[in-house]
Amino acid sequence: MKGMKERLVKKIKLITTVKTLKQGLALHKSTIDRTIHHLRDEIVAESSQIKGCVTPTLLELDDAEEQSLEEERGILLEFKENCPPGGEDSVVFYTTGLRGVRKTFEACRRVRFLLENHQVMYRERDVSMDSEFREEMWRLLGGKVTSPRLFIRGRYIGGAEEVVALNENGKLKKLLEGISQVESPCESCENERFLICSSCNGSTRLLVDHHDEESSNDNMWTRCRECNENGLVKCPLCT
Repeated sequence: MKGMKERLVKKIKLITTVKTLKQGLALHKSTIDRTIHHLRDEIVAESSQIKGCVTPTLLELDDAEEQSLEEERGILLEFKENCPPGGEDSVVFYTTGLRGVRKTFEACRRVRFLLENHQVMYRERDVSMDSEFREEMWRLLGGKVTSPRLFIRGRYIGGAEEVVALNENGKLKKLLEGISQVESPCESCENERFLICSSCNGSTRLLVDHHDEESSNDNMWTRCRECNENGLVKCPLCT
C-alpha cells in the first residue's frame, strides 16, 4: 500500500512537470512570435522610409540632368550654325604648329590647353601641315582668317579670345558636356594627327615607268597622289 502511494505521488509530480514544460514552451513561442512581428513591422517601416527618400532623389536627378541638357542646348543655340566636315557631334579645332608668328602660336596653345584641361576628345586640324585644312577653314569662315578657330557640334564658337572668355564664365564646360572623354592617346598617330605617307615614304614623289622611244630613260618621277605637300596623310582615327 505504501509503495502504491509513492508511485502515485511520483506520477502526480511528473504530470505537474510536463504541464509546466508545456506552459513554458507556449510562453517561449509566444515571445518569439511577438519578436518576429515586431521585427517585421520595423523592416516595413524602414522600407517605406527608404522608398520615400530614394524616389524623390531619383526624380530630382532626372530633372537636374534634363535641365542641364536644356541649358546646354540653349547655350549652343547662341552660336551660328557652321559645321566643318565630320563636326556634327564633335569638337573641331583648327590650329597651327608654326612658331613664326608668336601671337598666333600662343593663341593656339591656349585653346588646346583648355580642351585638354576639360579632357574631351577633339579633332585637331593643323593648317600649317596641310593646305587642305587651311582652305577648309577659310571656306567655312568666308575669308582668310588665322587660327585658332573652334567648332563644337556644328557651331562656330570663335577664336582664342572668345574661347577663353567662355571658359571663364563657365559656358565652355556646358558646351563640352556630352563630348566623349579622352581615355588614351590615339592608337594610330599618338596624337600627332598625321602619318608619314606609306606610298612615297614622305618624299611626295614616286618613280614610275614611262616608256618613250625618243628617251633613253624609261623611268620618271611623279607627284604622289596619296599625301599632302609635306608627304603626310591625315590620321584616319583622330582627324
